[in-house]
Amino acid sequence: MSGNVGQGAQRSLTEAEEKQRAKRQRLEAWRREQAAKKRAAEAGGGSAPKKARPEPPTRTLGLRAPAAQAAPKLPARAFSALDEEEENVKPKRQLHHVLDDAPAAAEDEGEEDPLDAYMSSVQTEVQRVEHDKPSTEVRELVSEDEEEQPAAAAASRPTGDSLDAMSAEDLLSFTAKRSKQHVIPQVDHSKMDYEPFRKSFYHEPEEVARLSEPEADRMRMELDAISVRGKDCPKPITKWSHCGLPVSCLDVIKELNYESPTPIQSQAMPIIMSGRDMVGIAKTGSGKTIAFLLPLFRHVKDQRGVESGEGPIALVLTPTRELAIQIYRDAKPFFAALGLRGACVYGGPPISEHIAEMKRSPEVVIGTPGRMIDLLSANSGRVTNVSRVTYLVLDEADRMLDLGFEPQVMKIIDNVRPDRQAVLFSATFPKQIESLARKMLRHLPIEVTVGGKSIVAPEITQIVEVRNEDTKFRRLLEILGQMYNNDEDARTLIFVERQDAADELLRDLLRRGYPTMSLHGGKDQADRDTTISDFKAGIVPILTATSVAARGLDVKQLKLVVNYDVPSHMEDYVHRAGRTGRAGNTGTCITFITPEQDRFAKDILAALKASKAPVPDELEELAVQFKQKRARGVAKSQPSGFGGRGLARLDTERKEVLMLEQTAYNDASASREIAMARASEAGGRSDMNIEVRTGAVPEAVRENRVPHSYDFSDESQANLARLAAARAGGANTGRLREMIARINAESNARREGTQAALNEALEHARRARDPDATHFHAVVPINDFPQRARWSVTNKETMAMLIESSGASITSKGAFYDRGREPKPGEPPKLSLLIESNDQSRIEQAVRDIKRLLLEGAQAALENNEARQFTSGRYSVV
Repeated sequence: MSGNVGQGAQRSLTEAEEKQRAKRQRLEAWRREQAAKKRAAEAGGGSAPKKARPEPPTRTLGLRAPAAQAAPKLPARAFSALDEEEENVKPKRQLHHVLDDAPAAAEDEGEEDPLDAYMSSVQTEVQRVEHDKPSTEVRELVSEDEEEQPAAAAASRPTGDSLDAMSAEDLLSFTAKRSKQHVIPQVDHSKMDYEPFRKSFYHEPEEVARLSEPEADRMRMELDAISVRGKDCPKPITKWSHCGLPVSCLDVIKELNYESPTPIQSQAMPIIMSGRDMVGIAKTGSGKTIAFLLPLFRHVKDQRGVESGEGPIALVLTPTRELAIQIYRDAKPFFAALGLRGACVYGGPPISEHIAEMKRSPEVVIGTPGRMIDLLSANSGRVTNVSRVTYLVLDEADRMLDLGFEPQVMKIIDNVRPDRQAVLFSATFPKQIESLARKMLRHLPIEVTVGGKSIVAPEITQIVEVRNEDTKFRRLLEILGQMYNNDEDARTLIFVERQDAADELLRDLLRRGYPTMSLHGGKDQADRDTTISDFKAGIVPILTATSVAARGLDVKQLKLVVNYDVPSHMEDYVHRAGRTGRAGNTGTCITFITPEQDRFAKDILAALKASKAPVPDELEELAVQFKQKRARGVAKSQPSGFGGRGLARLDTERKEVLMLEQTAYNDASASREIAMARASEAGGRSDMNIEVRTGAVPEAVRENRVPHSYDFSDESQANLARLAAARAGGANTGRLREMIARINAESNARREGTQAALNEALEHARRARDPDATHFHAVVPINDFPQRARWSVTNKETMAMLIESSGASITSKGAFYDRGREPKPGEPPKLSLLIESNDQSRIEQAVRDIKRLLLEGAQAALENNEARQFTSGRYSVV
C-alpha cells in the first residue's frame, strides 16, 4: 500500500516538473520572438515608441450613481495580486510589462496560464469594488463639498476598516471636524464695505395720484376688502402699466394672459417698488407669487451683473421643495425675456448639481433654507455667499417657521446686509408667528391683508360631514363615483394626517379600481416630482397626501379636495381648501369629522362663518358639546394656528423625557432638576402675566420713586388691644366683640370710600396736569432678566421699532437693582417699561412683542453662558 502511494507521489511530481518545463519553454520562445521584433524595429530606423502609462480615471463621488462603463483595456503596467512576487520572479515582471503584445499560446489541460490568472484577479477586484460601492457613496455624504478636492478628501477621510478601528474619542473628534465644515461663516457687517443700491423705483402715475384718500380707501374695499397697517401706504394700482415695468416684462405678462392685477398685486407692488418692507396676507391662489416677482426683476435689473465668486442679488426662501419649483417655473419666462439667470436649489438632488448652478453666477436664487445653508457652508463658504443680497423674500413664512426652519432662516438673514429689503408673504399669519416674523422687517414695514385673515375663497363650495370613522371610506367611494361620472378629467386631492394613512388609503383605492398615487415627506424627491407631474398631466387623477402638498401645489383641473382626516386648526383648513378654486375657477372642499374629534369643530366652524358658507347643524352641536366639556374641565382647548411643532418644542420635549428617564433610574439630582425646571417655568409664566389696567398710572412708576408706606390699621389694632384687656379682666366680651366688629367694618368702609375718592381726585388732577394722559396702561418688569435681554428691549432701535409697530407709547422707568436688593422709599423703583395708549389692543400687541424679545434675549444669554462654560483654552494655569 505504501509502495502505491510512493509511486503516485512520484508520478505527480514528474507531471508537475513537465508542466513547469513546458511553461519555461513557451516563455523562452516568446522572449526570443520579442527580441527578434525589437532588433527588426531598431534596424528599421528607430525604436518603437514607448507606450505611455495610462492614468487611472478620476472617480467623482457624490449622491449620483456612477455611469456604467465598458470593460477597460488592460493597461501596459497592471497592478494586481500577482505583483506581490515581483521582486522574486523576474519573468513575471517582464510578462506584465508587455502583456498587451503577448500571443495566445495553447495550454495543457488543467494548467493555469498567467494571463488567465491575471484576468481572474481583475474580475475578483471588480466584484469587490462593485460590492463596496454603496458604502463608499454613503461615506461620501459626510462631506459633499469634497468633490472639488478629491485628493485632500481621500487623505483625510477614514476608510471603512479604519472607521471600525477608531475609538470613541477619535470618532467624536472626526464628527466634530466634519460638522465644522457646515458652519456658515459669520459676517461682521460693521467691517463690510457694501456698495450702495437703489430700492425705490415707483413713481405714482397721474391717474393714481389724482385719487383722494377716501377714494383710495373705497377702491381698497372694492378690491376684496384690502386693509393696510403702516404709515404713508401707497395707493393701489389698477393696470400693469402703472408699475413702470420694462416692455419685455409687459410682453411676457400679455403672453401669460394676466389681464389685470389681482387685489394683492394691486396693493403690494406699489409698496415693494417703493422700497418698503412688507407683510402680505392673502388667500391662496390670489397671485402672491407674481406680486413679489415683478418688483424683484425691477430691483435686480437696476444693479450691475453678478461676477464670478459673488452671490445672488435676490433670494427667495420657501418651506417646501414643491413650492420652490413652482415659483421657479413662474419666474422662468421672465428670466429669458430679461436676460437674467436663476437657480432653484432644494434638498434631495445631489448638491454637486446646485454647486454647478451657483458657479454660473445667478442673479436670483429660489430654494429651501436647508439646501441654502449647505451651499453657503460648502467648501468653507467659497461656493456662494449672501453679501450682495439686497432683496429677500420669505414665502409661506408661517409654514416655514412651523416646520422648524427658524434657526436656519435666521442664520441666513443674519448674514444678509442690514439695509436689505425684506418681503414676507403667506395665506395666514397667526399672531404667534406674526410677532416672530416682524423682527425681520426693519424699514417702515406695511402689513397688507386681503379678504381678511385665514379665509377660504368664495369660489370654493365647502361641505362638512359629521360621520363615524367606519363610514368614511364608503362615503369617499360615493363622492369619487359621482365626480368621475360627471367629469372624467377632474383631479381629486385627498388629505390625511399621517404618512402611513396616505399609503394605506392608496392601497384601498387601488383595490377598488381607482388609479391613485400618494405624496408625503417620506418619499424621495424624485418620486415626489414624478407624482406631481403625473397628477398635473392627468395620468393619475387621484392623489392622497399629507399637508406637505398643501403649500404651493397649483393644479388647474383640481376640482375636489377631500379632508379625509379633519385639519387640526383653522389655518391648515384654509390651506387645504385653497388647493382647489385657483385663479377664479370653482371647486369643492369636503371635510369629514367624527364625533370624537369635537375639539376641532370650533376652528372649522369659524372658517365656515368667516367665508359665509353654510354651517351644518351637526357641526354646531359638536362645537357646543366641546364647549360644555371645557366648562366641566373634562377637555382642554386645542391650540389654533401653525407653530409649536418646530425645533424649540422638540428640544423641550427631549429634555423632559431625558430627565424623566434619569428619575426612573433613581437619579436624585434629576428629580431635583425636574422640580426646579417646572417651578421655574410656572414662576416665569406667572411673572410674565402682564395686566392691562385702566385709570391712573401707579405713583411709583409715574413719579419714578417708591412711595412711603402708611399704616391704616391703627384703629383696628387699638380695638383688638381693648378686647384683649377686657378678656384678661374676666369681663363678658361677647357684646364687646360685636361692637368692635361693627366698628372695624365701618372703619374699612370709610377707608375704602376715602381711597376711592382719593383715586378719583388723583385722576382728575392728573388729567388737568397732563391732557395727553391715556385711558389704558401696562407695566412690564424687566429688572430680573439678564443684561442681554434687558438691552434687547431698551436700546434705541428696538424701542423705535416697538413704538412704530404697536402704535403705543413705551417709556423706560426705574433703575436696575441686583438680585435680592429691593428699592427703599424715595428711591427709583425696579427697572420696567411703561406702555400707554387709548387703544387696549395696541398695548396688548406691544406687551406680546416685548415678552418675545425678553425671552429671546434670555435664551441667547443662557446659551452664551453654557458655551462659555464648555469652551476651554489651549493652555491652563496650574
